[in-house]
Amino acid sequence: MTEPLVGCTATPLPIGAAAIVASAVIRAARQLLTDLESGRRVDTAVLRNAMEAAFGASNATGVWNWKIAYDACEAATILFLRRYGAAMRAKATSQVAMLPMLTGITSFLPRQRRRSVESDSLHRFSTPIDRYPLERITEREAA
Repeated sequence: MTEPLVGCTATPLPIGAAAIVASAVIRAARQLLTDLESGRRVDTAVLRNAMEAAFGASNATGVWNWKIAYDACEAATILFLRRYGAAMRAKATSQVAMLPMLTGITSFLPRQRRRSVESDSLHRFSTPIDRYPLERITEREAA
């Protein structure tokens, strides 16, 4: 491979390469899901291992970067919510009551501390769930 599959350029990946990346991200997310289900914290070492297993290479090769690793964490969260979200909603008395449950899930995942040049230049950062304004949720419930 002469060029990294995933780079910090604004040029979109060819559809075949994008499909390969997406497939590897889902594999990593499924591996991380098992950690979330077991109540194990996903630190950067666990995340790196999941990404290396899914991509078959380290981030030093340019095949994946930390932005994509954090995307795998978000995908693992979605997989977790698809599996357990209905039970969580049934247990919660309101959307506000569900927020601590969601925060609990995300507390098992690493914070997005590593940023790519592209994320910095385009100001694309995920908002941690515990920073989500509660007044927005309560406004929706009141409506």
